[in-house]
Amino acid sequence: MSRLTTKDYWENYYFKSTTKKCQIQQIVSDYDKYWDILVNNNAFPPKNILEIGGYPGRYLAYLGDKYNLVPSSLDFNSDTKKIEEVMKTFDVKDFQIIQADIFEHVPTEKYDIVISIGFIEHFENFDTVLDKHVNYLKDGATLLVMVPNKRWFRKWYGYLVDYKNLKAHNLKSMKKSVFLDFGKRNNLELLNLEYFGEFQYSLHHDPNLIQKIIYKLAKKIFKKINPYIKSHPTKYFSSVLIGVYKK
Repeated sequence: MSRLTTKDYWENYYFKSTTKKCQIQQIVSDYDKYWDILVNNNAFPPKNILEIGGYPGRYLAYLGDKYNLVPSSLDFNSDTKKIEEVMKTFDVKDFQIIQADIFEHVPTEKYDIVISIGFIEHFENFDTVLDKHVNYLKDGATLLVMVPNKRWFRKWYGYLVDYKNLKAHNLKSMKKSVFLDFGKRNNLELLNLEYFGEFQYSLHHDPNLIQKIIYKLAKKIFKKINPYIKSHPTKYFSSVLIGVYKK
């Protein structure tokens, strides 16, 4: 299966992640345009949602609350407390946590909406992982796949100041051609495919002196030009690539 990360990696990565409602809303509501596409293009009023790689549950809790959906998280992480905390924060009482490896899990249920955020790029065989997503979709259901865009300028920035995090990602998955081929391969209707977001200059480790200088310079520059980048998305600087499909 060629994973680029481990359970410990993710549990440590999200150990200090916020469960405060206002902060989660600020992060997740930035993608409201895409959540509306998912809900409004469903063949039927959606009642449930699955996130593949759902730990720590922030997107699920927000969407469950916003659209009155029953959320399910499929993830191989052993920690359930973080998800439970986030669901409690949003007063989502009806939810499911499926602790399983996507390569071993056999779906017993299909879903109205499936989302996959920052997941497929942590595998060498990302096409195989993508194809498994379709197994969880009802006919007429919608799917969103989002990956970080660590190619182009972000790649070279990552080499300089964020190398360990960069190597945990398969940059080959971050191309529109991957998303287009996936849709054609699985006979899915493509509803939306585009780059989105600002340039991400934040780091995932404590930098050394030189890295700190580079980071501070990047932060100063991109704080000024990020509003333009966000309103003019491009593969060279935008933070994510998003594809939305209908089965």
